[in-house]
Amino acid sequence: MVKAVFIKIIAIVGVLAVLRFGNPPESWIVAAAIVILALGWMAWGVFNVNSGMWADTAWRSYAATKSVALTFDDGPDPEFTPQILDVLKDKNVRACFFSVGQRVIEHPEITLEVKKQGHLLGNHSDSHAMWINFSLHRRLRREVRDTNAAIKSAAGVTPKLYRAPHGFKNPALGDVLAGEEMLAIGWQIRGFDAVSTNAARIAERIVDGAKPGGVILLHDGAGLQGGTDRGATVEALPVIIDGLRARGFNLVRLDELLQLEPYAE
Repeated sequence: MVKAVFIKIIAIVGVLAVLRFGNPPESWIVAAAIVILALGWMAWGVFNVNSGMWADTAWRSYAATKSVALTFDDGPDPEFTPQILDVLKDKNVRACFFSVGQRVIEHPEITLEVKKQGHLLGNHSDSHAMWINFSLHRRLRREVRDTNAAIKSAAGVTPKLYRAPHGFKNPALGDVLAGEEMLAIGWQIRGFDAVSTNAARIAERIVDGAKPGGVILLHDGAGLQGGTDRGATVEALPVIIDGLRARGFNLVRLDELLQLEPYAE
């Protein structure tokens, strides 16, 4: 699939350049310009977290006029995930936790507790390494399958929802997710709590920036190309929940918001 895309682009560039300008140097200039534009278009599909260019992606429900969904990335973390679970339980909110496979293996008991408390488990890759976003089918498939296997072993479910590390989606990811019958999940608003230690600012970003039907991104895990302390997220979370409710939002689980099946049968 990926190779075919590049071959088609190269062929189109050559045909257009020759048909329009015939001979060098004009044909080479046009070909170079088309290549640059094509690469820019392709890069937009990689780095735009909500683009469906390379993989079908859900990030907002336009039917849910008064609902939003909380999601958490990078866990499970033995210090911060239990604290976040306590806040969610106290506020009677169900969320989705996009878990890193290697951390699930390290902390299967936390993964199981997430499931027991009524939250969803999603796939956030096995390693969370930046370079996997630029890998091809074999490596991506292994990252996805290993994480699903770890979650299945810990909690007895196989996720159908995948969030790419940093949200990046390369041309091979769509093939891999389609083959696994999975869906990419983006976000409508994020708290930047992976780098911020200012709880008030994290809460303000979410409460002010949330839109109807939006998927909200926060983090329960630490130390993956970000800060190592999620204390600010724990502090901000009750403020976020209260603030969203004050704006008239219902906080629902991700599968309810997007009307989809979260697990494979």
